[in-house]
Amino acid sequence: MAVAALLVVTSPAAAGPKTGSAGAQNRKPSPPTDLRSDGKTCAAGTSRPYVLTATPYLSAMQSDPDQGQQSLTTWFHWWPSDGVRNGTDRVAQSAGNSSSVSAAVPEGELSDGQTYAWQARTHDGARYGAWSETCEFTVDLTPPPPPGAVTSTDYPNDAGPRGGVGIAGVFEVAPPAERPHEVVEYIYTFDSSSALTWSVQPRASDHGASITVAPPRDGVNTLSVWSKDAAGRRSQSPSTYTFRVRGPAGPAGGWNFDEADGPASDVTAHGNTITLDGGADRTTGRGGVGNALALNGSTAWAGTAGPVLIENPDTGLPTPVRTDTSFTVTARVKLTGASTTGFQTAVGADATRRSPFTLGYDAEVGKWRFSMTAADTETAESRHAYSDGSAVAGRWTHLAAAYEAPTGTLRLYVNGEPQSTTATLPSAFNASGGLTIGRRMWDGSPDSFLDGAVDDVQIYNYLESPSRFAEMAAPLPPVISFPDGEQTTTGSTITVRFDAGGDTNVTTFRYDSRAISLGADVAATEPGGTAVVTIEAGNVAGSRLLLAASVDDGGRRSGLAQAEYTVVAKWSLTGMVIDTTTWQPAAGAVVTLEPGGFQTTAGADGNYTFVDVPSGMYTISTTHCGLSASDPISISGQGDYWDVYLFPNGESPGEGCPA
Repeated sequence: MAVAALLVVTSPAAAGPKTGSAGAQNRKPSPPTDLRSDGKTCAAGTSRPYVLTATPYLSAMQSDPDQGQQSLTTWFHWWPSDGVRNGTDRVAQSAGNSSSVSAAVPEGELSDGQTYAWQARTHDGARYGAWSETCEFTVDLTPPPPPGAVTSTDYPNDAGPRGGVGIAGVFEVAPPAERPHEVVEYIYTFDSSSALTWSVQPRASDHGASITVAPPRDGVNTLSVWSKDAAGRRSQSPSTYTFRVRGPAGPAGGWNFDEADGPASDVTAHGNTITLDGGADRTTGRGGVGNALALNGSTAWAGTAGPVLIENPDTGLPTPVRTDTSFTVTARVKLTGASTTGFQTAVGADATRRSPFTLGYDAEVGKWRFSMTAADTETAESRHAYSDGSAVAGRWTHLAAAYEAPTGTLRLYVNGEPQSTTATLPSAFNASGGLTIGRRMWDGSPDSFLDGAVDDVQIYNYLESPSRFAEMAAPLPPVISFPDGEQTTTGSTITVRFDAGGDTNVTTFRYDSRAISLGADVAATEPGGTAVVTIEAGNVAGSRLLLAASVDDGGRRSGLAQAEYTVVAKWSLTGMVIDTTTWQPAAGAVVTLEPGGFQTTAGADGNYTFVDVPSGMYTISTTHCGLSASDPISISGQGDYWDVYLFPNGESPGEGCPA
């Protein structure tokens, strides 16, 4: 045993009672307070802390009621918890009245795995104060052994990929071969991430554990598992398990509400039907295409009967999308008005007391918001990720929310753009109920109904690529029409109309009849409106393909719309009008050519001529002096010739005609 002191202390037996300037009796120092074992709050019994060093610092706050006392010394005594305090195992430090003091236990005094008790008392140079309360600590110098082997029948480590991204599997963790009883927790992550936020408790029976987790990515995944002991120390190395995972299968559920009425079918064919309730209805979709879900802000909502399910590709069994692992949800939302109070839910999920997540509009700040809650209780903490800009009422906005479980990160995307504000919720909980559209669960009751419309809802049991959000946010292609018809002639023009269908995000149309790069722009008459342009037909006859795209105010371009028009050549047609009753030329006969309204008069020699006639099928006809003719004719080249033969039609010859 060794006595260690940081300064020489006068024995209390050699010093007499100390008095102040007025002869007042010296009072004892106060018992030390704020005791800490190597920085950890004083505790005893099962609450005692672990120290991870053989030379921990013992600290306390010393004080003396005599304000004139300038120097105090505090002694720290330690002993095995099953023994008794002695006068030799101690260290000390001196400092001023009312100050923090600490001293380290010397090297070689403590044993690994042993529990110790300690107390402190302060000396003022004349008298000792009372003992402090008793603190305990356990010395833990050795990390726990690593776990045993990790195995899985859901994701065997054979050659082939199994399961899928977002599809949970069970991984069995064997206990350490030595000292398995030391393990109080297994912590794990994929691919040696530093964010060790996932944990599982060992079984009391064998100290092993079962981990249920969904692989975060396709291809090769590595699950790393560490042991953790009661001191909070983890094993120096993990047990690893490498396996292969199938690529993402797309959304687990998707709904576009294009049915005329009734429930909304799951367009992914996974059978997650959505039922409309509380007055929910259909309204016209974005850009006038299809339908959307109409919500009244007070009672209307829609939802699935239970958690969204996706088929396990290995077993064929339905697997629920979990909200305590990584997932993604997307929706297109249009607010009726920009209210200033409350929250409006576009998409959420049901539980008993609180929704595990909500995506919608926070009227208090005027922004879009993605929120998650830590537990299904009314007092659980929530975290929020907000949009950078304000929400705009009356305009379709694409929202995407992603929860990255390994890091606990919440991310929000608006119209395909990542927002600068993220949030962190290390531990989420799984939804026990169905997906909800238009409301959330709050304190056990439906709440926060949305006033507006929702469309194109999708949920994924994995983290979807942000590049896909940009694609989803793009506007719809414009509707192309030809107000003056789909045919024109060489050397002329054709009129084209583009229509955004009321999607107020669209401000410009980009078009071209020659290149897919779309070299020409025209502004819409108003956001979501139309534009009319005139295009040169050129001098070559044939079919033409016009390509066009919508461009929104964020510069996002739609896919291509296409429409076909025809350019026909201008030809001539000549011939003679002949009176079959005399077999003489019918001078002055009026000749018409339809369609097109072409008309000319035969000369004195009975000849007629049409010029600049587009090729095509026509009807040539004339009526003259009680005679008439009508014939179909095809004009397909320059210099076509057609004689018209007039026959009696039973009508009077008319004025100026021979009787």
